[in-house]
Amino acid sequence: MSFLTYIESIDHSTFLYINHNITNPVFDIVFPDLRLLTYVFWTLLIAYFWFKKERKLALLMAFGIIAGAIFTYPLKLIIDRTRPYELIASTRLLTPPESDPSFPSGHTELSFIAATIASRFHPEYGKYLYAFSFIVGLSRIYVGVHFPADVIGGMIIGILIGKIILLAQKNIKIFEKEA
Repeated sequence: MSFLTYIESIDHSTFLYINHNITNPVFDIVFPDLRLLTYVFWTLLIAYFWFKKERKLALLMAFGIIAGAIFTYPLKLIIDRTRPYELIASTRLLTPPESDPSFPSGHTELSFIAATIASRFHPEYGKYLYAFSFIVGLSRIYVGVHFPADVIGGMIIGILIGKIILLAQKNIKIFEKEA
């Protein structure tokens, strides 16, 4: 067995464990709704920071999320990983099927970008924002649309993009003055 085959077998086994064995009625109700609520949560948080006159933070979060989407969707098409429900017949699919490839998880990536940026400005909320982001990632496996490696990839890419945005903001004039 090659190393990649071994990693893929762990990924599939972990997916099946989460998708089949940690089920409960609360997750069955809440986790499918995180598909939309992830976008709503981060949009409301950006709006909150904007209206609280933390416009630099709001702009950085919005810019980071947009930059993440611009990076992630071509990456998804290049890697072109099949979704779990297309490979594993026993998948519990609790949301409508997704139309794009599986790797990386865009919801997870978006959440970790926003959490990374917001946590730099408000470290006291970091553990809550990262916990929410982790739950978003877990939910994507639970509802049957992503393998664990997709979520881990989304976490890593999200944190990296968030950190790059934070480093780059020093050289972008729009962020020099609070609006």
